[in-house]
Amino acid sequence: MPDLQYLSDVIIFLLATVVVVPLFQRLRVSPLIGYLLAGMLIGPNGLAVVDDPEAVRNLSELGVVVLLFTVGLELPFNRLRVMGGPVFGLGMLQMVVTGGLIGAIALAAGLDIAGAIVIGSALALSSTAVVLQLLMERREMTGKFGRLAIAVLLLQDISVGPLLVLIPALGEASGNVWQALGIALLKAMLVLTVLFIVGRIILKPLFKIGNSAQSPELNTALILLVIIGTGMATHAAGLSMALGAFVAGMMLADTEYRHEVMKDIQPFRGLLLGLFFMAVGMFIDIGFARRHLSEVAALAGGLLLVKAVVMALVARFQSFPPLTSLRLGVLLSQSGEFAFAFIGLAVASSLLSEEVSQLLAVVIALTMAVTPLLAMVAAWLADRFEPVPVPGRESLSSAAIGLDGHVLICGFGRVGRSAALRFAAQGTPVLVIEKDERKVLEGQAENLQVFKCDATEHESILAARIDQAQAVIVAIGETKGASHIVATLRYLFPTLKIIARARDDAHGRRLLKSGADDVMIEKLDTGERLAGKILPVPKAQPD
Repeated sequence: MPDLQYLSDVIIFLLATVVVVPLFQRLRVSPLIGYLLAGMLIGPNGLAVVDDPEAVRNLSELGVVVLLFTVGLELPFNRLRVMGGPVFGLGMLQMVVTGGLIGAIALAAGLDIAGAIVIGSALALSSTAVVLQLLMERREMTGKFGRLAIAVLLLQDISVGPLLVLIPALGEASGNVWQALGIALLKAMLVLTVLFIVGRIILKPLFKIGNSAQSPELNTALILLVIIGTGMATHAAGLSMALGAFVAGMMLADTEYRHEVMKDIQPFRGLLLGLFFMAVGMFIDIGFARRHLSEVAALAGGLLLVKAVVMALVARFQSFPPLTSLRLGVLLSQSGEFAFAFIGLAVASSLLSEEVSQLLAVVIALTMAVTPLLAMVAAWLADRFEPVPVPGRESLSSAAIGLDGHVLICGFGRVGRSAALRFAAQGTPVLVIEKDERKVLEGQAENLQVFKCDATEHESILAARIDQAQAVIVAIGETKGASHIVATLRYLFPTLKIIARARDDAHGRRLLKSGADDVMIEKLDTGERLAGKILPVPKAQPD
């Protein structure tokens, strides 16, 4: 008889997912907390339904890899460049200051220099999986705050490779530490360069073939092949698999297949991330924590406090707003998934004892577990007290990077809003420009891409990458302004599809004369009808 134990574990995880997600959604609490609690319950330190957390963690780490791939899909190279050097400098400064401070505390506690370096490096990292999941739940991935947090996480992920080389070198106590780090850095640069060149050459043709075959199975296989293949390539160079998958996602972000790929990979990401968080929950040994309650509480609380304060101070030093700095500090205050690997490697290299590693594993998992609660409090404070920034032309330009085949809507009144919601529901990328600040904030509150710009200004139109758009909807109420926009667009972009809203027949004739391809005389459902002029006609259902 074949060993079906692994199938039993799969059933347990799927059952936990089916129970956790609806329950915590109904409670309006992050499902991440539910996954962690489920892991604690079914793991070897709970009911012991699953007794091999190491095997589970090896599979669950794919969840982090897939997560970084989807982040790459949201951040094409041009948008990453927009973040600028100061943002990445923030991540580097945070790593150096936090790692140095934690290492100094470990040294004062009696550890030798090598052990202090390992602990400082491991605990300075934050959890990419936890932070990105929380950003996704709040739909802040592409916002200014989300991009800021992602930049810090990227710097941390890049540092993983050199640190994985450093730890065994410290254990060997050889004089070749800097040589090993130099070789690792050169290998990393070589592999990332090769990935970039090869990806630019083959990814687009590869997905074009898969798309033309119209086979969902082939598309899914291609996506998994790209994710795992690039991850293995960076892993072979001493870097993290997640970094390779992130680069692959960034390369696909500049292609027309981005949205299709994102749609196909979503179910895998959710399931694998749920498995990852359950695996983390299994490492929280409640019995051990109870026996060492004072040490665990002091270390976990101290770690969260030190990292939050350092991150907030570093952000303020670089002139970020106070509440943004505080919230960023709280969000990145936990330790991360790579810390488990560092601690295990340090034990194997005789740099840390088993007892210290067990204590650190519980502390790391515990800080990850409490982060969603802390992040909820910080987000509530930010929402309540921090002035809401009104996204303008700069934000519009950033949001438009990498878009192709999107729709631009001029005006966010009743008609523009109706059209934007219709496009969003269909998964069509849409940008909206509106002069009224209040309407812009209302649109942002509905998670729509609305920006404070004047549609009559050429700079606003160009910032929306109108040359890559499939169509423009002119939905502003001013008759002269609408005619001026249509005429300007037609002059600058002769082949662009322009659909306009008209107040009456006379206004409609004026818009057609100005260059509109089609007009809609205003009715209650004008926005829906305008969108319907661009969206494909749904296929008839069989009787």
